[in-house]
Amino acid sequence: MIKLLKIELKKINLKSQIISLVVMNSIVLLLSIFTSTLLADPSSEVNPTGVAVQLTTSELALLITRAVLIVWQAILIVQIIIEEYKTKTITVLFTYPYSKKQLILVKFLLIFLLTAAFAVFSTLFQEVSIYLLSQRLAFVSFASESLWSLMIVLISNICLGFLPLFIGMRNVSVIATVVSSLVIVVIGSNSQASPTGLLGIPIVSLFLGAVSVILMIMTYRSMLVKEI
Repeated sequence: MIKLLKIELKKINLKSQIISLVVMNSIVLLLSIFTSTLLADPSSEVNPTGVAVQLTTSELALLITRAVLIVWQAILIVQIIIEEYKTKTITVLFTYPYSKKQLILVKFLLIFLLTAAFAVFSTLFQEVSIYLLSQRLAFVSFASESLWSLMIVLISNICLGFLPLFIGMRNVSVIATVVSSLVIVVIGSNSQASPTGLLGIPIVSLFLGAVSVILMIMTYRSMLVKEI
């Protein structure tokens, strides 16, 4: 299994992924600080209601980060699974001395591990950066969240991020995979139920994650019998 993971990992430009991750987090941090400052100002043009929005900089940063990571995960799904099925290059893997179950499970595991690593790094980056800045800058606000809540939301969102795989594999479509992730982001970032969006509510996130796991299992089974 470890050998298979290494083979799959070589297909990804990890250095480029890490650089992009750092750049993405830096942009999210700056955007969160700028946006939360405007939203907190009742006289701001982007806040026509004239009421300060009760959303801290750290909450806004996590909301944006979760949204970006779902799309990021969809892109990983495209690179690791969808494109290989679309171009039929996955047939090369099937010549290896491993079962089809192992080959597909390794791809799922790699996507999960990479997304989890990116999510943990991003969460720590945003939380630590905003906390330190809030000690120096009055317009940067920080609200601590319980570790348990963060972990539930993080894992559930990763599971939810596999939903585009279910949709994309229906017709082996790259566009359907990416577009479905954007739809999830739009719906999940809805702030009517909570300032941090639906994806930031542990119970809702857990439920959506559980549904996605069921669909992921269905996708896995269909991939086992799918003709290339």
